[in-house]
Parts: sequence; structure tokens; C-alpha cells
Amino acid sequence: MKSKMPKTNRRNFIKGMVAAGAAPMIVPSSVLGATAPSNLLQIAILGCGRIGRSMDLGGCVANQDLAMLTTVCDPDRVRLEAMKELVSQRYKRDMSHLKLEMDYRKVLDDPGIDGVMICTQDQWHARQAIEACLKGKDIYVQKPMAFSVEESEGIVEAVRRTKRIFHIGTQQRSAAHFVQGVECVREGRLGKVQTVDVTIIDNSPRKEWWHAPSKEKTPDKRDFDFDLWLGPARDDVPYSQLRTHWRPVDDKGRPYAKVPGQNVGWLQIQDYCNGNISGWGSHHFDIAQWALGGQGPVSIKADIAHFMKGRLFNVHDDCHIVYKYANGTELRFSTPEHKASPKFKHSSGYGVRFTGENGDWIWTCRGDSWIVDSDRVDTALGPKAEKWRRLEANRKELIEGTPKRSVAHNPFGNHHRPWFVGMRERKDTFITVEEANVSTLTCLLGYHAMNNVGYEIKWDPVKRAFVNPADAARLMKCNERAPYSAMAALEEIRRRG
Repeated sequence: MKSKMPKTNRRNFIKGMVAAGAAPMIVPSSVLGATAPSNLLQIAILGCGRIGRSMDLGGCVANQDLAMLTTVCDPDRVRLEAMKELVSQRYKRDMSHLKLEMDYRKVLDDPGIDGVMICTQDQWHARQAIEACLKGKDIYVQKPMAFSVEESEGIVEAVRRTKRIFHIGTQQRSAAHFVQGVECVREGRLGKVQTVDVTIIDNSPRKEWWHAPSKEKTPDKRDFDFDLWLGPARDDVPYSQLRTHWRPVDDKGRPYAKVPGQNVGWLQIQDYCNGNISGWGSHHFDIAQWALGGQGPVSIKADIAHFMKGRLFNVHDDCHIVYKYANGTELRFSTPEHKASPKFKHSSGYGVRFTGENGDWIWTCRGDSWIVDSDRVDTALGPKAEKWRRLEANRKELIEGTPKRSVAHNPFGNHHRPWFVGMRERKDTFITVEEANVSTLTCLLGYHAMNNVGYEIKWDPVKRAFVNPADAARLMKCNERAPYSAMAALEEIRRRG
């Protein structure tokens, strides 16, 4: 009978190899026996949509020396079967061992799984993250980390109480130009930072979809479990493919066929998503907070916020929010519509712009932002294209050379690897759960400000609490339908001590 190394032993064995810098990380069967693949971290993906199929599946494929994808989960069987086919294609080998589960609870109850990648819609993130901690799984959660202030705080507590390894999908922190930009700001090259301008991509739905049909026949539960898809969200709503996600619609029955409109589905509905203030804001606020030292704002106020009322798709589109920090720094968050407006002339494409006390500025983005004519500046870094470079400044010396003040950053070539190594070594990744929490709270506070235009929300970033008790009473929580409450799972962790 072939023996199998216990999970704790294989973790310690490979932890030692990581510490020693051994490579490759695949342990030969001559050392660990014929079942060597079982000595890799066993990983499950929850949610087989766009992010699960692309970025996070890609993270597993890129780190096969550390981890093996053993399970994929989605309440939609069509997407689940499509994911199985895609996994085999991406791994370029037989993946017949792959388990398919429609109910995430079966995944969390599987003692063989070490960690889960949470790629479900936003209203699910906190419940699945906290419940995973309860069941002894390490967690990689997609942004935004949570759907409410209470949930975001709850994830921090759950991770620390259970000593789980946490990582989040804010992959801009793994990009060298973002790291360099943050280090230049933190080194003081701009002097005191006066303003930070965060501008996001406008992903509001096309107008022809605003009045799209919102009610269809509910699918057979064995094909698509709509109730399980809703999870913590309210259940007094009719099923619609537009409410959830796109399934095969083209003439060949291929899944995820391209359809008109952008981000149609749950990403446009406030029951499941706060809109792009969380979708894109999670990325850019994270960079802003990182450069500012990680402490959140003390005041948040929106002067413009447009929501689509009385429609299935009802998230925000145009907005402008001002965040104030204890040291006097002001962060201005807006959508692209404002860059042509004299009142909001500071907005420049999509990204984060830091401006210092002497007017110098550093700008960082993903490299796909159009230049505003009034902001054209010769940085002497080469010919100026019609788009911003990923790292810009009004003077070249502001972003040249190696900053003396470094920040903790990803030492590897991909964003997922720190999580797998962290699981081996039982150490935090370069993004702590506390840092992820502050960035998430910044998004959530802005969302509440947009729903209360003209009202100034006062926030204590040290206590991470609303200053006004009335604000705490009405803005802390979100809907948590039983039996899918994130806070109920946290209470169980507390009860167990």
C-alpha cells in the first residue's frame, strides 16, 4: 500500500524548500512517492465568471510548482462545465481529477482543500471569506473585499482570529511602475502632498439597456441555483439573465459570447455591486492610500452623484467626491465626464495623480489613459504620445532613479505567487488584510457619500468608526439574508474562541 505524507508534514517539507531557495518547487516522486501532486497546495476557485476564468485561473496555471487546482465551483452548471473545459486548455494536460461543485459549502467542507480563491459577485465576498476562515481555509479574495463597512472589518477579525493567510486581487500593487510611483511620493519628492486625484473608467451600461426586460422564467435549480447565486442579497426579486450573468447565446452555443453593452448583469445592480467606485476604485484608492501611508480620511463629501433610478441597472455613473485627511491632504475622486469641466479641471484620464505643495506632480495609471491637452508637459523622457505613459511627472527627476525609501512589494513575477508562498511559510503577503480593509473602506465611504450628496460624513480612521452615531446606525451594515450572513459566520468564529 502506498503511503501518503500527511498534509502538515508536506507543508513543513516544502516550507523548508521555499526558505532554502530550492527550485524547481515540484518535489520529485522519488522523494515524496508516486502521489507527488498531492504534496502541492490544493486550491479551489469559487466563481467561474470573467475574473475566475481569466486572472485567477491564470494565477493557478502560473504557479503549478506550488499549487494544484483541484476544484471549481459555481451555482450555474453551464458555466461550471465551460470552466472544466477551459482548465484543461489552460493547463495543456489532462485535468480529469478536477471536481465540479455547484454549492460552495461542499468546497469549504472538503478537508483536502488548503485555500480558496473567491471570484464570486461582490455581495458574496465577505460571507465566503469569513466562512472559509471558519473552515480552516486560506483565502484569496477578489476586490472589493466586502460589501459593507461591518463586513470589511469582520474579515480582518476573522483572518486574525483564525491565523489564515490572506491576499486580495488588487494587482496594481504588483506592477513595478505603481511601486516606483508610490515610493517616489513617500520619499517626499513632491514635498507635502496637497491633492490626490483619482479618476476611474466609466463603465455604466449603455442607455439602450436601461429598460431591458427584467423578468424571465427561473431556471431549473439543478441547472442554475438562483437562490444560491443571490446568497446574502434580497430574494424578493424575479430571475433575469440580465440580473445575473450572460450564458451561451451565440448560434454555436459557445459560453460567454460577446453581447452588446458593457458589464451588463450584476455589476450594474446595487443589490450586488456598489458600482465602479468599488470596481475600479478598489485599485486606484489602494495606490493612493499606499502612497499616503495607509491611514484613511477624516471627512467624505460628494457634490455630484448620478444614479440610474427605477431601472434594473441602477449603479452610479457620473460622480465627484472629496475626501479630506487629518494632515490637510485632499483626495478628489471623479469619473471621466469631469475632465472637460472647468470646475474639475484637475481630472486627467484614468489613474492616480499626486500633486505637491509646489505644484509638482506624479501620475500613475495602467497606460491606457488619454492625455488632457491642458496637462501636456514635456517630461524630457522621450517623445510624447497621445496617451499617458504608465508613470508620468512634470519633471523627469521626480520619477528617475531608485527611491531611497522603499515599500514592501511583490518580490515575484506574478500577483498570486505571494499568496501561495505565504501559505507555505504561514506569513502575511505584501498586502496585509488591514491595508486591504482601509482601501475597501475608502470605497464604501465614498459610496455612502454619493447616496447622501452634500452631506459630510465624519470618519475616525484610527478607530475605523463613524464619528456620528446616527451615521454608524444607518451606514455600517448591508442586507444579510439568512443563512448566508457573513456576520453570523464571524459570530461562530468568536464563539469557538
